[in-house]
Formats: sequence, C-alpha cells, structure tokens
Amino acid sequence: MGLNKTRIKLIAIAVSALVLIIALSSYLLYQPLMWFDQSGQLQAQVAQGQVGERLGQWLRQKGYKTDSRVFHVRDTHCMCNWRTEAHKQVVKRKVNDSNGTNVELLLNELPMLRHFLPATPAVIIFDANSELVYLGPYADGAFCNTESSFIEPLIKRVGAAAAPLDSGWVNTVARGCYCPSS
Repeated sequence: MGLNKTRIKLIAIAVSALVLIIALSSYLLYQPLMWFDQSGQLQAQVAQGQVGERLGQWLRQKGYKTDSRVFHVRDTHCMCNWRTEAHKQVVKRKVNDSNGTNVELLLNELPMLRHFLPATPAVIIFDANSELVYLGPYADGAFCNTESSFIEPLIKRVGAAAAPLDSGWVNTVARGCYCPSS
C-alpha cells in the first residue's frame, strides 16, 4: 500500500512538472512576441526620408563617432535582452573582424533615441563613410539567433564604404521579442 502512495505522488509530481514546463515554454515562445515597429512610428519616418542621415547627425551631436560603428541599443528594463545576448556576442566578434567598432547604448540614458527606435533590443550599423547600413532588430522570432538574423550578411559592410546611392535598410517589419521604446 505504501509503495502505491509513493508511486502516485511521484506520478503527480512528474505530471505537474510537465504541465509547468509546457506552460512556461508557451509563454516564453509566444506571449512576448510583438512587431518591432508596432505603432508605425519608424515607418512614418522612413516615408519622410533621411532617417539614417538624421540619426547619424544626432549621434555625432551626442559625441559618438559613426564611421565603421555598430551600436547595440537596449533598455535595461527590457525582458528580451537575455534572448539577444548570445547573438550580440557573435555579432560583436564579427564586427571586430570587419575592422568595425562596437558601441553599447542604453536607451534609459539617451531617451531621445526613442524617436528613432520604436523598440529594443536593436542595432544600428554605419559603414566607413558614416552611412547607415541597417537600423532595426537583430533578428526575427521568439529567440534572437544567427539563424533568424537580419544583420549577419551586412556586417562585412561595416569596415567598407557603401556603394553610391545604396541607402540603408531600416527594418520596420519584424516580429519577435521586443520591448516598446515609448
């Protein structure tokens, strides 16, 4: 009789643990997903033109160089930062290999940056001539990784100059784990 009660308790614990794992996995995979530019704020700026030029000018006014720079932007209160961390480290190594410079920016310390970034974590890439290469999220999906990365093919442009009339990519249509900036 005692063995059956122990077995029933173990089965109940195992089933409870399984239900908890499934519920937690579902939450982590699906609940926090949102559009990077949920309100269309960045898309409206793109329609007006010169987003990269205005962003570069603003960063330089704040004392940041933009030539061959990759800015990694995060909000310290964003629950999605941990999902980006491994991918960000891979990106940083590749930027260094491409003769670029990585710069960490905290949205909390530069609130006006919210004007250019509707959500975080985000990345801003400039080439050797301080021309915008990319502005947007690292990747798409629940987990930020190199398989769903938008920026891996663009990193090689960090240490080079963009081709004439080659405007930067302002990514407004990604769905993943992002935290609204506003």
